[in-house]
This record gives sequence, C-alpha cells and structure tokens, in this order.
Amino acid sequence: MNASRSVLGLVELSDSRNGGGYNSGASNVLRDVFQDRLRGWVRAKDQWRLLNNNRVCVILKDMTRGGELELAAAKLGRIFDEPHFHMGRALPLSVNAGFAEIKDCGRDISEAMEQATLALTQAKKSRRLFDVYSDDCTKGPRDERELISQLERALEMGELQLYYQPKVHAGYQSLLGAEALMRWHTPEKQVITPDRFIDVAERYDVIRPMTWWAIKTAVARLARWPTELSIAVNVSPKLLLENEILSVVQDALDIHGVAPKRLNLEVTESIMVDNQDTMLGQLARLREMGTRISIDDFGTGFSSLAYFRDLPVDEIKIDKSFVMHMLKSEKDLAIVKAVINLAHNFSLKVVAEGVEDQHIASALSELGCDVLQGYFFDKPLPVEQFNQNYRL
Repeated sequence: MNASRSVLGLVELSDSRNGGGYNSGASNVLRDVFQDRLRGWVRAKDQWRLLNNNRVCVILKDMTRGGELELAAAKLGRIFDEPHFHMGRALPLSVNAGFAEIKDCGRDISEAMEQATLALTQAKKSRRLFDVYSDDCTKGPRDERELISQLERALEMGELQLYYQPKVHAGYQSLLGAEALMRWHTPEKQVITPDRFIDVAERYDVIRPMTWWAIKTAVARLARWPTELSIAVNVSPKLLLENEILSVVQDALDIHGVAPKRLNLEVTESIMVDNQDTMLGQLARLREMGTRISIDDFGTGFSSLAYFRDLPVDEIKIDKSFVMHMLKSEKDLAIVKAVINLAHNFSLKVVAEGVEDQHIASALSELGCDVLQGYFFDKPLPVEQFNQNYRL
C-alpha cells in the first residue's frame, strides 16, 4: 500500500454463528449493537455510512504504513469478540470485512466499492475475518489449482527462501535468534509474502512439503550459526494432527547435529479450539524431544485459562496488535501486562512482536518481557544480509 492512502472497507454483520435462528427482536438488538461497536472502531478522521441494517461502508484515512490496515482489522475483530447479552442470553457477534485501496478519492470510490465487495465475498467464503482486494479475489478454483502448481514448482526449483527477523534480549538487546519467515522469489523477480499463498497452500495440502522444507532449511542454518542462537519456524495446526512432523523434526536435528532446544516451533492459539487432545498430545511429544514450543499471536484467539494451564509450551508471543498501541491504549497496555505476569507465573518466557520504537522496547523491558521482535530492530532479512548484519 502506498503512503497516505485511504482505504474503503465494507463491514458486514453475519449470523453464521447462530444460523439465523434469532427472533426478530434479538436480531434488531444485534444490529443496534453492531452499529454501536463500529462507532468505537472508527477514528475521528474516518468516515462511515450505513448501507443497510447489516452492512456499513467505512473510509479509513491516512493509512500510511503497510501494517496499519492489519492492525485496524485486528482491532475490529477484538471489538466483536465479546458477545452481547440480551435477556440473559449471550448473542455472539460475528463480522466479516473487505478492504480496497482508494487510489483517487475523486474518481475511484465506485471502483473501490466493487473491489471491497469482492474482498468481503472472499473473506466470507474463506471464513476469515477480513480480506484485502487483490487480483486473487477474482480467481476461482481453476486459478487456485494453477497457483498450487506454481507453488509446487517453486518448491522444486528453489524459489522459496527463508528470511530471518531477529529476536533480541529485552534487557541487553543482544541477539538471541530469529524467526524464519517464508518468501517466494518468482521468475519475474517478484518477492511474494506468505499472506498471498499460505491460505491456498493449506487448503490444498501443499503446506505439508513447504513446512517440512522450512524446518529442514532452518535446522541446516542453525548448524552454521553459533550454538547460543535459535530459530523459530511457524507450523500450521493441521500438521499437528499427524505423526509425520515428529520424524521430520527428529531427522533434521540428527542429520545436522543440532541441539533440539535451538529449534522453536510456533503454533497459533487456534490449537486450543479444535482437536485439543490430539494437538496438545503432539505438542507434548515434540517438547519431549527437546524442541521448544511457542504460542504465536497470543491474545487473539478464544482459549480459556483451563487450556492455558495444561499447555505443553515454553513461550508465549504477545500479538503485535496489542504491543504496537500499548503506550496509547490503556486497555492494550493492561493486556500486555496481564499476559507477561500470567506467563511468568507458569514459568514461560514472553516474546513481544511488533516492537517499532525505543519507547515501546523500553516499556516492555520494564514490564519484564523477555524477548523483543519488530521493525525497530530489523525487518525480515535474506540470510546473506542477516549474516552480514549480525556478523554470523
């Protein structure tokens, strides 16, 4: 997204959680709550207009950074996480959103509206909170199969690369390791980030060979780095439903002679929602092998303290949507404090993502956070540049 551009969004109240089974009185209440909560989401400089009882058009102005839209969408999700209680009954609120950039505010509103509608349709189809318009929004199953074929070829031809974003000690700001993040270098010299292909890869099961490649590549890199450094690799929750991950991790560690504790497997909080027993059992087995387990994007899911108590993990990563605004929002600051204290009470380390300036880094250090990660230290870097920057 270009600097200082406006974004048009369509936010729609969905009754997908309740199957449309509410009576008209409850439905009217939900619509009123929907509009009321949206007023708490938009900023003073933004514009919004009710299109019908269930859909609102918003114009988010001055979205200057690439991550601001994602943060706005994360805030939208948090606002609607809480159910509304009506006559003693909890009425869940579910929304979907579609966004599109307004390139020329005077001429492109109608075009942006069409594009946001396509993105909203894609979000609902994929059961995601939101989607941002791209050419992919107009693609169908045939195009997805073509993308999968390209991904399989990319894996075979070595077009996928791991970039590394540093993780540093909160107190000393010394290098502790990195998170490995996938990038796709196409023959057309484009560098494509995972948000453009991971969802499709998961639906068509290409995520399996891609993840095995990422684990093996990261472990091979660890063998070349100093022994005190670690690497974190993201693992799709669906891959925890089978035993192959155990052999892939063990074989990679054995081949390269890397200590298991240097490999950190990151999984999202959604593991505590579906197939809990199976997933928690797999995490326990991976941890028994000596690898470290981290819960990524903590605070954005629906887990309860009961699940948290039984988690076989070593580390909690506070989602960047809380970290980036913790010095401006008392609620976000309270969440950050609570997660740090809760994790430490369970003898878990805490990583804060989204650290963008020294003020946030210092505040997190004072709160007792263990590890920091974010653009204040470095963006994800190709391995050659990472090695050069950190003298590896």
